[in-house]
Amino acid sequence: MKSYIKEKVVKLQLADGWQGVAVEKWAKLVIEPDKIAENPEKVFKSDSNCTTALKKFKYGAKKASLVFKKTAGKFNVGTLFDFIRGTKAERNFNLALELSVRGIDAALPAAALWRRKGVGEVEDIYLTEFIPDSISLYDVAFGRNREIIEKFNSRKEVIIQVAMILAKLRKAGYWHRDSKAGNFIVYKNGDGNWRTKLVDLDGIKPNFLYLGKNNVRTLAKLAETLTRFKTVNFTDLYRGFFNYCRELEIYHGERRRWFRRIERMTVAMRITTAVADSYKEVEK
Repeated sequence: MKSYIKEKVVKLQLADGWQGVAVEKWAKLVIEPDKIAENPEKVFKSDSNCTTALKKFKYGAKKASLVFKKTAGKFNVGTLFDFIRGTKAERNFNLALELSVRGIDAALPAAALWRRKGVGEVEDIYLTEFIPDSISLYDVAFGRNREIIEKFNSRKEVIIQVAMILAKLRKAGYWHRDSKAGNFIVYKNGDGNWRTKLVDLDGIKPNFLYLGKNNVRTLAKLAETLTRFKTVNFTDLYRGFFNYCRELEIYHGERRRWFRRIERMTVAMRITTAVADSYKEVEK
């Protein structure tokens, strides 16, 4: 597995009780954490506890667009443990650095900021690189990029890369409990080829227990979000599964058993989603 040199990390000097770290490249990043959600270039997601958006920041004499995810957690068991394990922004920042060192394609981290307010109450902000002209795998499946849908080589390239990301995560001792299509982006790199990256690390967890079940769940969750679309066919899913198994040296009978388990879990997830969606329509 290809690996990279780990980025140097520096502490940020912030006001109003905020703490933070950044990779050395972004050491001169100018951030006002309490105003970070003001005047974004684009909002990807927003609710009462979390905002994910694109914003332009100053660093030194330059400006750059970065993606930020700001969350505010009220007291619960998870936020209580944050005093020991670090905030979500810290964990994602460190995980992104580790994935980069291991050669696993994920959005590169820029900075992590956090502030503790009272017992177990945490605000945190995680900033990552922004890749222009990228779209989510969900948008690809929806048919919003005709080149990937219609050109076999482009389609195959994206499928294999997604499979390799998930396989490398498993080899590194992790699993993705929320591996939905929206958590991957697709874009063209400098040589005109399509590349794929993970962009949301919240669902990545250490794979200490239930290894087989967790890995089946990872693949089934991705399959469940893709099988909703007519543009995605059985061949696409099996090609991804085949390359995942080949990377992990899963062959023959074991591969068939895995695929049957993934099929069953995918169907179960699909039914659960359909029922939940029907309740939402009734409530409207």
